[in-house]
Amino acid sequence: MAHAEDQQTVGTLLRGAQVCGPSGVPEVGDVLLVGTAIAAVARDLGGVPGALPVAEVDAAGHLLVPSFVDQHSHPTGGGGGGGPETLSFPIPFERYAAAGIGTVVGCSGNDSVVRRPEALLARVKGLRRLGLNAHLYTGEIGYPPETITGSIRRDLALVDEVRGVKAAIGGRGSIVRRSQLADLAGEAARGSRSAGRAPVLHLHVEPDVAGIRLVARAIAHGDVAPETVTVTHVNWNDAVLDEAIGLAERGVNVDVTACIRPEFFPGTIDPLVALRALLDQVDAARVTISSDAGGNHPDGHGGPDGHGALVMHQPDLLADIFAAGLRTGLLAVPELVRVFAANPAARLGLTDVGAVRVGARADVLLVEADSGRIASAYLAGRRVVAAGQPVVRDQAQNLPAEGSR
Repeated sequence: MAHAEDQQTVGTLLRGAQVCGPSGVPEVGDVLLVGTAIAAVARDLGGVPGALPVAEVDAAGHLLVPSFVDQHSHPTGGGGGGGPETLSFPIPFERYAAAGIGTVVGCSGNDSVVRRPEALLARVKGLRRLGLNAHLYTGEIGYPPETITGSIRRDLALVDEVRGVKAAIGGRGSIVRRSQLADLAGEAARGSRSAGRAPVLHLHVEPDVAGIRLVARAIAHGDVAPETVTVTHVNWNDAVLDEAIGLAERGVNVDVTACIRPEFFPGTIDPLVALRALLDQVDAARVTISSDAGGNHPDGHGGPDGHGALVMHQPDLLADIFAAGLRTGLLAVPELVRVFAANPAARLGLTDVGAVRVGARADVLLVEADSGRIASAYLAGRRVVAAGQPVVRDQAQNLPAEGSR
């Protein structure tokens, strides 16, 4: 894939790709990125409008899709439920970029004592400065939740990066009563109104169906508005997935988790299989997928002390599932674009991402049409991945090692 660059260029012209516009249906065309936005999309742009000095890229043989919108990740590292030695490491910018993720919403893991919400906010701010469209949820697995300002309502109203509220349903120390969920939903609604946007209530559910059934009861009794709710981790097992299908029919968004898969957690449902089952049975607009990157799972090999290593879930699990869906044909290209980008963007109320259209943020991927491999990624118009490798990295990753000066 040819890429001609010049220091004087003000944009990038991607020529001859199979462009997946708002409909998601691939059509051969050109896309012009100028500054941080998509400036033009056409079948053949011919000469560059206004004779702008741009870098031209031969994108033939590639799908051009919006970057992925990952609505559940742990950029400061998740885990910690088994003690401080089980905490995952923070996720560097380049891991997100190489996985095709342009928008991420960070959330707290099990540990909110040391890795407080303020640390998550600082990490989100750092990722934003590097070019990622990063946000976070206030709230956490525990109830009552830790917050940045002292309340859910104030976090939503005063902190621009806070996009919604995360809570866990049904686990020990989490929400276990309808009244608790109703109180949280009320705080989310009030804070979101003050911020001028629709509330987002992102609910972690456990493998035990009691948690997800609590959500169903709360909706049935009018405690929570279904259109504000996303239930995530719905591919724990068949029983949870069946409950999720019922919730989707009421208007709830149902979110498959990329790292919940049989090879990591025996007895769970493969994410692609879960997506196909949901898309076959509910309104496709209600179906999304997220990475849960930063969490971890045991590698299955116990050491001499009886403790095995923990494997940290990485953002590229999303890219792997996208590629597998494309290669196998289990999901059509328009379905992939909706589930990985358009639907989560809509769910979060983000109108400038999730679609390849004029005026949108210039977050696009060039994906090899045969393999599904991400060849290039552009975030806010800047190329951050080339030939499958990140070219922009967290600054801390680039410091020389001790003694090398």
